[in-house]
Amino acid sequence: MSKRALTAVAGLTVTAFAVPPAYRDYQTYLSYGPGGPPHNAVGWFLSRMIVTPLGQEMFSTEVYQRRIDRGETATYVYPNGKLPKREGKVPRVGIHAIPQRQLDQVPSQSIREKLADAFTTLVKNNPSLLKTATSHWERRTEALWLSDGAKETSLSKGEVSHIHGTSDHSVHVILSPADAKKVIEANWGQRHALSGAKVLFGTFELPWVFAIPSTYLLIYAPRSEEEVKVVMEIVKGGVRYMTGGKEVN
Repeated sequence: MSKRALTAVAGLTVTAFAVPPAYRDYQTYLSYGPGGPPHNAVGWFLSRMIVTPLGQEMFSTEVYQRRIDRGETATYVYPNGKLPKREGKVPRVGIHAIPQRQLDQVPSQSIREKLADAFTTLVKNNPSLLKTATSHWERRTEALWLSDGAKETSLSKGEVSHIHGTSDHSVHVILSPADAKKVIEANWGQRHALSGAKVLFGTFELPWVFAIPSTYLLIYAPRSEEEVKVVMEIVKGGVRYMTGGKEVN
């Protein structure tokens, strides 16, 4: 067999093995629903080939413990009580760093609606602290932002939390170091794979990968009305943290 023929066979063999896994990976990416990166092949390539390799382990709380040891001990999630342990296994989360989504334990439509209503009520009850606007990172969903004049204590430009309303209804929220540690240990969430990143692509118009706080956590989607209440207490903790401990109704 000629050298050219051998090269052609080798190329076809590599393609036969490489294309199906890549296509399955692409379909997984699409299954997350629209998020920050483009919901197409360009977004998949950016996420899978460029951003995801930069991701990090998402369950360690050492980074928070170091900050706690330096004096950042304030807790705002259940400040007068104890965060209950989340029952059962934690959900499976997709391998792509962006968008960060869970693959199972997705809530029913009624629970999704209750979670969305709870976010709306939180803004309505705290107009001096919160407002609603398009998410800085997700870009296709509404988020909780600090109202004009509210003290902003993070790298998020004022965004506190958002629901992934186009897909699994998990939540992203910024917490204090002590609360981030507490939430992960109680199995309510995990770190973002890029948490703590300052700037990944300074020449790209990709605000959803800029300046991600180290305490930017994924909170798993609630599976019941009781879990909606717990998730909202976690979100309220984020509001308290980002407003310097102000009362949240």
